[in-house]
Amino acid sequence: MLDSLVARYIDYLKFERRASEHTIISYEHILNKALKVIKDNFPYINSFNEISLKEMRTIQKEFNYDKELDKLNNNSVAHDLYALSSFFRYLIRTGDLESNPVKLISVPKVKRHLPKVLTLNEVEKLLDYEPKNVLEFRDNAIAELLFSSGLRVSEAVSLNIENLNFENMEVRVLGKGAKERIVPVGPLAMDKICDYLERRDELKPVDNALFLNRFGKRITTRAIEQNLEKLSARSGVTTHVNPHKLRHSFATELLQGGADLRAVQEMLGHASLAATQIYTHLDFEHLKKVYQDAHPKAKKKDKDRNDE
Repeated sequence: MLDSLVARYIDYLKFERRASEHTIISYEHILNKALKVIKDNFPYINSFNEISLKEMRTIQKEFNYDKELDKLNNNSVAHDLYALSSFFRYLIRTGDLESNPVKLISVPKVKRHLPKVLTLNEVEKLLDYEPKNVLEFRDNAIAELLFSSGLRVSEAVSLNIENLNFENMEVRVLGKGAKERIVPVGPLAMDKICDYLERRDELKPVDNALFLNRFGKRITTRAIEQNLEKLSARSGVTTHVNPHKLRHSFATELLQGGADLRAVQEMLGHASLAATQIYTHLDFEHLKKVYQDAHPKAKKKDKDRNDE
């Protein structure tokens, strides 16, 4: 009974939620781990409704230990308990569970790290590189598009040529959960995409993917990550560059430019506003730095502290 409900939930993630393969593998591992704890320690339990504080504390204790990693950090424990809680919420919706057992325990607090971003000077230096061949034109177009439209690297990989609307300067993106959204594309990004498309046939395309590898097939996310590192080295940017940083930089620049938070949420394809609000913290950190660098009282306060 317990196993069948877990299997049904995994099918729900695959076919209804259309969750990523990474999410499915992660959740399946976590739920099977919880099942093993229950079976090893409480073999008399035949229903998730029978799980009490005692069982949840045992599960929590097991979630806080890994033979290979020893003690897991709070983020890992919180993630595992969140996945378990999501499963229980699903069972409540389907009428298979009365209440969520995770609410019986204290979930560790997670320290949220602010996303790392590139400075505007670093972005400009990266994107000003003059490409020499079709692969460099491709990498240049990808980098410009990621910064211009804030796409996830997986979304850039999945683009086909027909997803581009050159007349309206926008791109149709298939995001998480197979949700489509339309995102504007800046003129510089569109120009660089056109420069790449003029040379794309050199790669001898085997399908209609927008960005191809050297064998003419759809490029992979890992290849984009590696090629961005090469582009940063060629352009003289010493900061580590990856697709996430370009996406984070896109969101941060929009908010610092006065963009509405909900508009940024829509462009990023975030399901909830909470995911987008992390960038307001980045914006505040930027304002704080400006204040500390420019305000005479802030400087005086720092000087007084140093004197102490």
